[in-house]
Amino acid sequence: MSSKYSNLNFEEEPDFPIENIYPPRWNFDNEKAWQLYRRAKREQWDEENIDWKEVKDYATGLDRKQKLAIAYWWSLLSNFDNATPVFAYAVIKSFEQHLDTAVKGVLTTITYDENRHNVMCGLAINSVLPGFPFDFKPQDDLEKKAKLNVLWTWWNGSRYWKAYLEAYKKYTFDVLFTSFMMGEAAATTVFTTMSKGAKLKAFQELFKNTAVDETRHYAFTHLIMSQNAQKMDEERKKLVTKQIRAGFVFLSLITYKPPKDFWKLPPWFTEVHEKMEDIARDAGFYIPTIEEKEQAWKQAVLRVGASLKHYGIKLPDMPELGISGEVIEEISEEDYIPVF
Repeated sequence: MSSKYSNLNFEEEPDFPIENIYPPRWNFDNEKAWQLYRRAKREQWDEENIDWKEVKDYATGLDRKQKLAIAYWWSLLSNFDNATPVFAYAVIKSFEQHLDTAVKGVLTTITYDENRHNVMCGLAINSVLPGFPFDFKPQDDLEKKAKLNVLWTWWNGSRYWKAYLEAYKKYTFDVLFTSFMMGEAAATTVFTTMSKGAKLKAFQELFKNTAVDETRHYAFTHLIMSQNAQKMDEERKKLVTKQIRAGFVFLSLITYKPPKDFWKLPPWFTEVHEKMEDIARDAGFYIPTIEEKEQAWKQAVLRVGASLKHYGIKLPDMPELGISGEVIEEISEEDYIPVF
């Protein structure tokens, strides 16, 4: 029986399959990407160096509901910080598509960043209310609904993961990653605000370091857009506009108001969510007010909008923030690119 390799001609160079990580290639001429890669390596930090004992000592002075409210907030944040596999998959795709060496390098550092952010959420929860939410036994209706809020938020995240895996079949890499711009810009502002408002040194450091990471991630999305926008046709530019809107819908769950679009959440979600945030604030855990969150999003939208305009890409309409732009028709579930 003949082998499928029996006709190989070793006197000629081999043909490599497409969408494959071989052959390895290197290039060193994308200087802006190289600068960002070097910056990413310089700015690394260790989540285990945070004084978690300070957080645990702080938690001993809280009552049950206050501990729950703080663990609840970190659990919702983890829905967006559970992004290590998102960027790990992007690393694989960047190698398969033989992107610039420094771009692949930056994606590798973002993967490491996101793992750190995910572990950070787990350490914060473990320091305040160990075992939440799976080992948590609700004692009343509010506690039951708070636990269900977290689990249903994570369930929505599972919908996004499936969509993300399919996204590479429908979108080019540049469209996919410029879709992250809005979320990264908003996260930078929100975490900077939380760092300045936090009372515990541990939380000040966590949020400050995370804001530094998100600032760098935003710079990466801007780099991808600036180096690819000139090649975008009108259809791809419209896709970016649509995905900027999708990013707002996705991330506003924790960084602004719980959204109505896309999300499938319990009917009590908003009421319980706002109650949990108020309890956390009363416990001394700084969460921006709705006015501060709105201001953060406005700054993010205007920042991204200025970049988009420079490359002829329209900003989507943001009626929630009083910002006019391109009106986006109702976005179906299939249209969303996951934004983490």
